[in-house]
Amino acid sequence: MHAETARLVGAAEAKAERLVAAIRVIVAMALGVIFALQVAPLMSAMGEMMRGRVVFAGISIVAYFIFGIVSYRIAGSQRYRAWMSWVFAALDVAFILFNLYHNITHTGLPPAYITSFVAIWLAPLILAFGALRYSPFLQGFVTFGLLGGVVYLAIRTGTDPQASAEPMPEVFSRLFETTPNAIRLTILALAGLVLIVAAARTRALLRDAVEDSRRRSNLTRYLPPQIATWLSDASLEEIQGGQHQTVAILFTDIRGFTGRTQTMAATELTRFISEFRACVTAAAEAHGGVIDKFVGDSAMVVFGIPEPGPHDARQALDCAQAIVVNLAAWNQRLTERGQAPMEIGIGVHCGEVFCGAVGDAARLEFTVLGDAVNVAARIEQHTKTAGYSLLASRALIEAAGTNPEQEPWRALPQVSLRGHSGTIDLFSFGSLKS
Repeated sequence: MHAETARLVGAAEAKAERLVAAIRVIVAMALGVIFALQVAPLMSAMGEMMRGRVVFAGISIVAYFIFGIVSYRIAGSQRYRAWMSWVFAALDVAFILFNLYHNITHTGLPPAYITSFVAIWLAPLILAFGALRYSPFLQGFVTFGLLGGVVYLAIRTGTDPQASAEPMPEVFSRLFETTPNAIRLTILALAGLVLIVAAARTRALLRDAVEDSRRRSNLTRYLPPQIATWLSDASLEEIQGGQHQTVAILFTDIRGFTGRTQTMAATELTRFISEFRACVTAAAEAHGGVIDKFVGDSAMVVFGIPEPGPHDARQALDCAQAIVVNLAAWNQRLTERGQAPMEIGIGVHCGEVFCGAVGDAARLEFTVLGDAVNVAARIEQHTKTAGYSLLASRALIEAAGTNPEQEPWRALPQVSLRGHSGTIDLFSFGSLKS
């Protein structure tokens, strides 16, 4: 099992043990209420021996309540360790067996009557605790510990010679002969076995769920969360099939990056690139963009994947403006460190593209392809020629619900972009001139 998976499974087991402890407290409280309402008022009419047994029962309930509180606090603290569940389970079993032993030795009834005592009915409850845990081995320990202890008490335990018990009717006595008791214990054993299988199955499901979550978490380290979720849920055929849809695309690139970095130390270059990516990432995440890729000093952000939405174009424009704002704050920090401020180019466009994964089963790469992607990249490159930091196409601005003929947009002369037939209307954002 992967170390991270083991850690998460262990955390789930600790929560399960705390839940079991809470149920112990509830059981003890319920028994205490019944004891106080039904048994305690009758003590004055009881004989000395019966009062002694009632007192013992009351002490047992209080002790189990304290055990529940202590185990609850431990299971919810940093002191909890996995082996403690075995100790708690052993104490559950010991609680039942000790009460059965006391009943046998102080009632004068034959050991064969062990299945008639109230304490035996706690056994199914203790077995049911295993359904809340995730350990078939622990469940097996409880099952065989209970059965072995009950059988041992029924065979080897003797009664107190001073204890007296009224003779039982013969018909009643037959209910506690070897055969009926064997059937009862067999049913209890089968219930325990079913719960062992259930615990094993639950643990396997938990492990698979944790492993799947871990794989998704690993994917998000290399892919946007939206894409990672889609890739992990979809079949290979769905991933490779892809789909055609309308999206908004934003390209951004640092001006003069190569010349600037020639004199940078490795650590300084790493910091510089990290700060640039932080500017873009913060803006993209705030406006629903998916960072398709970072390539050195440039980035491609897509809006509308894996599912398109009515506000994709508006979010792309808002993201572009947020990048400009983030750049201004970054430039202030650069200036304070004695470095020259940075300039960037941003191009935004929208159109129909292909979204999907290309490659084979051994290696797949999610990509967005189409003329709209090429146009967005060329618009970003045209910022260098036009002298503006942010350029957007008419299609993108109108899709965002904005009139490109009004402020703060300024129309540029129609241009022909390499790789795209015909001309395209471009607009600069206000006075964002580089």
